[in-house]
Amino acid sequence: MSGVLAGFFIVWTLIAIGWIAGRTGILGPQGRYVLNRATFFLASPALVLVGLLGSDPREVFSVPMAVAGISGLLMGVLLWVGLRLFTKRRGTELTIAAISGSVVNGANMGFPIAAYVLGDISHALPVILFQQAVYTPLYLFVLHAQTQESRLGLAGVARSIGANPTIIAAAVGGVVAGAGVRLPEVVLEPFSSLGDMAIPAMLLAYGLSLHGSRPLAKDDGYRGLIAISSIAKIVLMPLLALGIGLLFGLSGHGLYEVVVMAALPTAQNVYVAAARYQAAENLARDTVLITTIGTVLALLAVSALLGV
Repeated sequence: MSGVLAGFFIVWTLIAIGWIAGRTGILGPQGRYVLNRATFFLASPALVLVGLLGSDPREVFSVPMAVAGISGLLMGVLLWVGLRLFTKRRGTELTIAAISGSVVNGANMGFPIAAYVLGDISHALPVILFQQAVYTPLYLFVLHAQTQESRLGLAGVARSIGANPTIIAAAVGGVVAGAGVRLPEVVLEPFSSLGDMAIPAMLLAYGLSLHGSRPLAKDDGYRGLIAISSIAKIVLMPLLALGIGLLFGLSGHGLYEVVVMAALPTAQNVYVAAARYQAAENLARDTVLITTIGTVLALLAVSALLGV
């Protein structure tokens, strides 16, 4: 229990610092804009690249990664299809709602929780690798396609998405790691330094976004979607991971690990992507906020039920 609370203390402290920075204005009126763009174009791609280059290919195709991948993608698809069929929501609102309910905060919450609750940060790596190499490029591609002019067509969207730095980093990192090439530390160090900036920058940008706003204070049309995405993320997705883990033959601590990772809150980079594409920002922001609070209870429940 203390490990769960310690992990959330780290996250909320950085968010609070971002809120204070916004309230005092020390970063100026463009602070949030600059942090979001620096994270999107520089720090996050570097984090993806370094994470993939430093990974063992066997970890990429491990059972925990399969569970993370199937549960995440399945939850996202179920949300998208369900909202498409039973609501009038369309376009980027559907995409943001779907990824808000299925993209795990694997980096800035996964590492602390893996260290303090599971006893080893390596348990977070399969989740992070899946999201960086597969899920993030996938939903960025979709958002990019939805926010471009329709006359571009699929071929035009494919060409333009090739300029996305996260997708480029995932492609380069995946190819180099798959080939078994190990780059010298001196070559990786600049990218490692940039990658180290990604997590705190995301949290600071999120804290800045909270200043001057009142999440859920008024109905901006997203309350229903926020509730659905939040429940999907901290209740349904862990249950999906539990079932899929059992199908893969996991038990004991191995099953506990994948359920804990699935119960993590919505990732801040969902908000960063929403802000980058100006797509349902309030929906992403408030879902991150609610799940970051609600996941405390979810993880405590998982620990009580499956802790070994």
